[in-house]
Amino acid sequence: MKHLLYLTPLFFLLCCSKKEDTSTNSNNENKVTEKKVAPELQLEVINSDSAGPDLKYEIVDGKAIIVRYSGTAESYTIPATIEGARVSEIKRRAFENCTSLKSVIIGENVVTIGPWAFSGCSGISSIEIPESVTTIGNLAFNKCFALEAINVQENNNSYSSEEGVLYDREKIKLVQCPLGKVGELNVERGVKYINDFAFRSCEQITRINLNNEVQLIGNGAFQACTALNQISLPESINSIGQMAFYKCENLTSIELPESIKSIGVQAFSNSGLKTIQFSSGITSISKGAFFDCPSLEEITIPESVKSIGRGAFSRCANLKSVTFLGDAPSASSDAFAGTSPTIFFTPGAQGWSDQFSGLDVQERPSQP
Repeated sequence: MKHLLYLTPLFFLLCCSKKEDTSTNSNNENKVTEKKVAPELQLEVINSDSAGPDLKYEIVDGKAIIVRYSGTAESYTIPATIEGARVSEIKRRAFENCTSLKSVIIGENVVTIGPWAFSGCSGISSIEIPESVTTIGNLAFNKCFALEAINVQENNNSYSSEEGVLYDREKIKLVQCPLGKVGELNVERGVKYINDFAFRSCEQITRINLNNEVQLIGNGAFQACTALNQISLPESINSIGQMAFYKCENLTSIELPESIKSIGVQAFSNSGLKTIQFSSGITSISKGAFFDCPSLEEITIPESVKSIGRGAFSRCANLKSVTFLGDAPSASSDAFAGTSPTIFFTPGAQGWSDQFSGLDVQERPSQP
């Protein structure tokens, strides 16, 4: 009995000690699983809704990446750092469709601006690219219809700007024309390449003057420039990309220089072309190159053309005659689908029969 009395307090002390250990362990576990709440970012909020702005970001290898902003601020400054980490990247579509934004200041540590990063920010009128930026993705400012100027800080080693137009540092490549530009635009001397989508949806530009050094027009470069009615292609150009002039509804004529050997897929499709002057240097007309050009009435194909792709002149509803100056080229059976012009060939040319791509063929009358 005496031994039992001694053991009772000892047992009680052991139980209490175990309970404290359990409580301590529980607290430690809570500390391990507790998520760290990001500090508030400094934002200037104007006319925001009750929910307030919302910024999502991630920190990878000590660098902060802006993933998504979904606030309603009119003015926003992307910070230089978050939680002590440099903000180095604005991810693709991060600010997409933030229509309330009118002003954005990009932080001094940003290196990369992803594709479509500010797409649909229709209220932004100008934006400044800091000297830290080395990469700007395609269509980063897509559908920014009020954007009149993209200005680059002078010490940037990758990009430059002239009259609000974005170029690479050496001004060899025209990267992006802001969509708010109006009227006539002169491409800087020395530029050799018009970037993919460089003028896409510049709906208020009416005339573009290319210098005599431009060699390449990229894919979709002038796509949906609906007011564009005049552009002269210099002899220096040797390549026109896919859909380069797609939906240029007011472009009524084009003269292709000798230097161009082929025309990209759907390069002039859905345009307002009435006349096309092919050079004797062109060898192939790609798929859908002049698809759905309802204003075309007649065309002359030079003898240098050896192939015509699928649907090249399909749905040119008012096309009445196509005259070939040389031997019959290879052509898809649907090259003229949805239209019914008469095909004429030059006397003495080879490879012609009564039908060509499903259309009637006639010998062109001799010129008096």
